[in-house]
Amino acid sequence: MVKDVLTARQLVFNENHEIYACEFLCLDEGAEDASSSVNVCPSKKFMTTKRLASVCESITESERHLDVPIFINVDQTFLSETDDIYAVKPNIILEILASVEPTESNLKRIQQLRRKGFDFALSEYALDPSKASFFKYLKVIKVDVLNVTQSQLSKSLPILKKSKCLILAEKVESQTVYENCKALGFDLFQGDFLENPTIIGGKEISEKQNSSLQLVSEFSKNDIEVDKVAEIISLDPVLTTKILLLINCPLYQLVRDVNSVREAVVILGLDVVKQWAIVMSLMSVSTSPTELFRSLLARAKTLELIALSRQHEDGTLHPLECFLVGLLSGVDAIFKVNMETLVGSLKLEAHLKQALLTHDNALGSLLINVVGIERFDSQTFERLSNQDICLYGRCQQDGALWADTVMKNL
Repeated sequence: MVKDVLTARQLVFNENHEIYACEFLCLDEGAEDASSSVNVCPSKKFMTTKRLASVCESITESERHLDVPIFINVDQTFLSETDDIYAVKPNIILEILASVEPTESNLKRIQQLRRKGFDFALSEYALDPSKASFFKYLKVIKVDVLNVTQSQLSKSLPILKKSKCLILAEKVESQTVYENCKALGFDLFQGDFLENPTIIGGKEISEKQNSSLQLVSEFSKNDIEVDKVAEIISLDPVLTTKILLLINCPLYQLVRDVNSVREAVVILGLDVVKQWAIVMSLMSVSTSPTELFRSLLARAKTLELIALSRQHEDGTLHPLECFLVGLLSGVDAIFKVNMETLVGSLKLEAHLKQALLTHDNALGSLLINVVGIERFDSQTFERLSNQDICLYGRCQQDGALWADTVMKNL
C-alpha cells in the first residue's frame, strides 16, 4: 500500500482572520523505507480513490483538521476512475485542478461524489468562461488573483456571486492584495498575506515592544541560569500568570499544579519555560491576528523537532535556537516593522542574526527549507533528498498538531 504523508498545510481564512478551512498536500513516500530512491515531490497529480480514503483516514487519526473543511486536490485521473469510495470523512472539499475540463463524464462523476457527501471547489480559476458549467456543483470558487487584473475582478465578482458559491481569493501574496480583494467582496482568502504585511520601514519600535525584544535577547542566551529566568519572568505578573496557566493546561498533563516559575523550570526544563516566556511576551505586544502565531508556532516547533532528530549527526543545531529562529522569522509581521530594524535591536548571537537576515549558515538554510515546504515551493523539493523531505514532512505534521493544541489552550 502507498503510504501518504500529509504535509505543507495552508490555511484558508475568512475576512475576520478566522480559519475557514485548510488545504493539505500529499507527499508520497512510495515505500516504508524513507531512504529508498523514490521520487518524493509535492505533486498534485494522480490522486486515486484508494489514496483519498487513506488521506481521509490519516486526517481523522491525526486530528489536525481543526474541525474545519479540508481541501484536497484532485485531477482528471481521479475523476476518470470508476472505483467507489466507502470511507468518507465529512467536511472534505475536493479541489478540481485548473487542467480539468467540465466534460459530460466529469460532471456526472462530480454529481456521484456529491451524493456521497463530498463538496467541490474549483482551483486557480482565472475567469475562464468555459469553466462555468462547474459552478452549480461547487461550494467554493478559488480565483487566481495573481493572473487576473483588478479591472477583471471588479467586473467578474458580482457575476460569480450569483453562483451562490463562496468566492475565495487564491495566491494572496501581500497585505495590499488582501485589502483590495476584501474591498471587492471576496468571502475567503488563501496565501502568504499573513506573513507579508505592509512593512513601514521607518516605523519605530514602541517601548512595550522593545521590552519584549529585550526579554527575547536575554532568554536566547544558552548560559542563562534558572534563578535569572525565574526573576525576569516574575517581574511581570501578567506574564507569570499566563505561563503558569499554559503549563498547567492539558498540553502537559501534569499530575499536580505548578505554582511557581521556578517549579515549572524544575519539572519541565529551562528551555520549555524560556520558550513560553518568549512566545507570551511577543503575543502580548502584537496587534496581528492570532492565527499568525499558529503558523509561527508550527514553524518554530518544526525546526526544533528537526534539530532533535539530527542531534546525533549534527551537534551545531540547538533545539531552542531553532525554535527561536522559527518564531522570530515572522517577527516583522508581529511588530509591523522591517526585519533589519528588529534584529538590529536584539542582542542575539551573531549566528542567529545571520540565520534570520542572510540565511547563509546551517540554521538559515534549515529555515529556508522549512518555509519552502510550507509554501509548496517546487525548487525546495528539488534540492532536498527524499529522506530529508520525509523528515521535514513528519516534523511539520507534528509541529502543526502541536501548534493547534497550544492555540486551543492559550
